[in-house]
Amino acid sequence: MYFLFIRIANSTLDLPWVLSEMGEQVKIYEAAEFNPVYPVSEEFDKLDSFLSEHHFDCLISYLFVPEISDICQQKGLPYVGWIYDSPLFTLFHPAAKNPCNYLFVFDQSEYKHIKSLDIPHLYYLPLGVNLTRTGALNITAEDESAFSCDISFIGNLYVDNSYNRFIHQFPTDVSMELKLYLLENLCNWHRQKPWPRVSSRTSDHISQTLGDAVLNHGYMELDLFLGITFLSKKLVEMDRITVLNTLAEHFKVDLYTTSDTGFLTNVQVHPPVNYYSAMNKVFYLSRINLNISQPSIETGLPQRILDIMGSGGFCLSNYQKEIDDYFVIGKEIEVFHDLDELKEKTAYYLSHEKERLRIAINGYQKIRENFSYLHQLGQILKVLKEELI
Repeated sequence: MYFLFIRIANSTLDLPWVLSEMGEQVKIYEAAEFNPVYPVSEEFDKLDSFLSEHHFDCLISYLFVPEISDICQQKGLPYVGWIYDSPLFTLFHPAAKNPCNYLFVFDQSEYKHIKSLDIPHLYYLPLGVNLTRTGALNITAEDESAFSCDISFIGNLYVDNSYNRFIHQFPTDVSMELKLYLLENLCNWHRQKPWPRVSSRTSDHISQTLGDAVLNHGYMELDLFLGITFLSKKLVEMDRITVLNTLAEHFKVDLYTTSDTGFLTNVQVHPPVNYYSAMNKVFYLSRINLNISQPSIETGLPQRILDIMGSGGFCLSNYQKEIDDYFVIGKEIEVFHDLDELKEKTAYYLSHEKERLRIAINGYQKIRENFSYLHQLGQILKVLKEELI
């Protein structure tokens, strides 16, 4: 098949890389990077014209862009979207029901939510790792000096979130509802966190206070949109800051981020690392790599877990339900359900090197077997060829 790969802002080029490796013909659309949530109409006009002048069998991208789907529907072109956000707001757009779409969702719980919207050609598929890229690691003495860590975390702290920007504008009853949710769920991974919804009273007040210009919720139910926007984003900030500060009381912790780190204590803060090169070196050279999931990922495996394990690193993650579906905890990955278990397992694996290394090796082997891009894109191609040929 001849694919046109559509670039999405802040996404990688692993998808066209591996499609080419699999023998498929791929062209990368270079005229724009698209943001699904903030569309620019001129960019779609240019894409429409480009497609009128060139022939492709299929368009493919990460995430899902409704306007691109509408163009594909008009031209009779299949459009594949591989979803790595949960929830992806654009999946609630009417264009998600276009028959041209083939949408692959990584979080099983999100898949069930979206399936209830009667979207055709919707599939559940976990994310993957480009093992050709991660396997090309060249660790130098300088890398060992720069990136060796006892405990590391690479990621955003989400300090710049809607809760922090607007909470001071809300009355006591609204702010108390939001704060109660945060207190009940802070650093608690014993149970699955369903997508949060705010009460009708809170929903009405926030929408009246902030207006449609701020609340660009598209076609998602407003109470759910507000729950995700105000509660999930704030909770991930609190979870990550609390985990890092808790560990830094007892251990050496290194953080790679662009975020404001003013709330951290005793954490060694570094600039962000390049996804294509240095990130995998950090994963390989860290004795313990942390994953602290966004709460809106209800059950699925975040990309960070797979990237860590696909780089040969030891992963210590908050518990996610789908970890049990794919990995043996204590043999291929380790998890924590609360701060006490986090501290206990961190101390254990820092002092039990052979067990830690054995788990990292086993985890890498499991990624090679079940989560390589070759394996996952093979599933996508199988669906396309069964449906289209």
